[in-house]
Amino acid sequence: MRRRAFIFLFIAVVSFVSAYVPAAPPAKSEVIPLIEMEKIPLTDAIRQLARQARLNILLDPRLSHAPFDRMIVSIRWENVTARDALAALLENHGLALVESTRSIPPR
Repeated sequence: MRRRAFIFLFIAVVSFVSAYVPAAPPAKSEVIPLIEMEKIPLTDAIRQLARQARLNILLDPRLSHAPFDRMIVSIRWENVTARDALAALLENHGLALVESTRSIPPR
């Protein structure tokens, strides 16, 4: 029986208020007409989808080692949210998303 590796992506959702930047609508409700990535490293795909979902992420250091360091992905989704696409990508590779409710204190 093949064992699936579970790597955790720690997400710190940080909200801040700025007088200069208007608040954006929640990313989880934004449907993207087309998400397409062709032959890019798995970690880059994760980072791009997290950025589109407006999530700050910390990748588990084990993602930079075999077999994950050599994984190349080509994906195409239509009419999905970036967060749903990220969840599907992680699930397809036996990865998990772990969210933190802890906020980062202001400097």
